[in-house]
Amino acid sequence: MVRYEKWSRIHALIFTVFSISTTIEAYIYSIAYIASGWVSVPRALIALLSIWPPLWLLIGDAVMGPISDAIGRKRSLYLSLIMYVVGSVSLILSINYALLLFSIAILMLAVGGEYNTVMISSHEYFPSSIRSRAVYLILNFTNFGGALATALALANITSVVLQKLALGLTILIIIPVLYLLRSLIPESPYWLRARKVIPEGQWPDLIKEEGNRTSVMLPPLSVRIVIGGLIGWSYTAGFTLMVLTFGPYYFPNLTNWLIFTFSVASFISGIPVSMFADKVSRKLLLLTSSLGSLITSLLILSLISSLVNDQYIFWALFILFSILVNTYFLTEDTLKSEYWVTRRRGSYTAAVRVMSLGGSIPVIFLSSYLPVSSYLVLATAIFSVGFAASLTWYLIGAETGKGISISAWEHE
Repeated sequence: MVRYEKWSRIHALIFTVFSISTTIEAYIYSIAYIASGWVSVPRALIALLSIWPPLWLLIGDAVMGPISDAIGRKRSLYLSLIMYVVGSVSLILSINYALLLFSIAILMLAVGGEYNTVMISSHEYFPSSIRSRAVYLILNFTNFGGALATALALANITSVVLQKLALGLTILIIIPVLYLLRSLIPESPYWLRARKVIPEGQWPDLIKEEGNRTSVMLPPLSVRIVIGGLIGWSYTAGFTLMVLTFGPYYFPNLTNWLIFTFSVASFISGIPVSMFADKVSRKLLLLTSSLGSLITSLLILSLISSLVNDQYIFWALFILFSILVNTYFLTEDTLKSEYWVTRRRGSYTAAVRVMSLGGSIPVIFLSSYLPVSSYLVLATAIFSVGFAASLTWYLIGAETGKGISISAWEHE
């Protein structure tokens, strides 16, 4: 088992780089929707614009996943930085819907590809005794990015010039910083070993090899792909339905506050959850958080007529839902990016993300046309699928948390 107990300065640097990355990814993803109001869009393209960001997000996953396996994690992160610059500059200069769609496509390619690379890389840089904690905390910064973007919306900056200035300042400051910091981190030692770039006896000090080798037998590849796709789809589709569609329908004047509350509650609660991630069973945490998400969503949906008139109870349930579904998000994203061999981790993680994101696109369309009375049935179906997949993994899956190294299944 690969384990290097001492937290070093290089680990702190890598943690900082990846946390900034997940923050800026969520921020830019949210900004893409704000930017849709910068130009006049033909009515026929309004529906297309609603699915344009997630569509190119999954294309970014599909493209950059195999690339990160082929050329390395660090080089892949440089590629996404280039796309960030191109997409941001063209977005700021957008004067018509064609250029806007092009710009959003490039930005979402960068966001999707970079998030996939950060997910898999986070498992490969940290000591196994704190790997889960580090990965959870890094992924949790997506909530911080979402809170920043929503705060910008709440500031009610209606001027397109000021909105473009906000995006421009973000790129002007963050991208050069990320480039500088990324130049200081090494290539993933696991990727180097998988590609046989360096002999096993000459590993860098980032990780060390111990005599005690733990071997974990995972379920077949097809099972892991299906489980990863289903748990990811359940979160993505469920979040879309509850936070972005159902809530705004009943509380149209509180849409941004719903998203802001979700992001803040998720980020704050994600910190203590992350700190215990190495001590709690990954399988058990996935199962309990999926069940909690199912129960709280059903409570909100079935009681919504009463909750409209008693917003204190609504907000209490909504915050509880945010905490539980964020715990589910952190756990399912960690699981579906860890249980692969290193040489294919980028490709397989991208595959399950494409499944989950692709499956959520019909939900976006359906939620726009279905009567609200059907939301209860749809939410039940979505979160039940996640619970069923989590239960299946709990029964037949292997434990991948509690300090277990990702080298435990490298024998595949």
